[in-house]
Amino acid sequence: MLNRLPVDVNPFKLIEQGRCLVGVVPLQQLPRLAALALDGTEDMAVTLDFTRSAGGRPMIKGHIRGKLLLECQRCMQPVTINLDAPVQVALTTFESDERPEQEGLEAWLIEDERLFIQDFVEDEILLALPLVAKHEQCEPLRKLIEALPSDEPVTENEQEDVAASAKKNPFAVLKNWKKPE
Repeated sequence: MLNRLPVDVNPFKLIEQGRCLVGVVPLQQLPRLAALALDGTEDMAVTLDFTRSAGGRPMIKGHIRGKLLLECQRCMQPVTINLDAPVQVALTTFESDERPEQEGLEAWLIEDERLFIQDFVEDEILLALPLVAKHEQCEPLRKLIEALPSDEPVTENEQEDVAASAKKNPFAVLKNWKKPE
């Protein structure tokens, strides 16, 4: 059984101590993720190693793992997302620090020497999720409407509808708006 992670930590002290945090973050503590997830979603297993990069920058390396149950955006049925998100961010205390990007790392701003673990983990999970949750193979809930021209002949009624809509000018009302002097 994994331990629960602390609410907040001083990441710079943990880096000095060479600490590694291993534990779980319950879904109830991740409100933005809980709003997306369906019943049956597991708690997230987290491993965070507080270390230094090759260039000496303070950083966090690790993994976030778990199974998320989201709604498929095609068929609206539950789809399981196996999350295995690597974490590799450099810590900085000011926004204009460009050194993390020069080392190829994402920067994470630390204010007041505090890192809220739940917020950090939730942000990393949301960044790792697919843009659209969907099954590999499924049928859409409703049939798609093709907007491409078809090979079927157009009926006279359809031709009249197209001609009538082409004759209607949406700016015809404005024609009489400006009166000549």
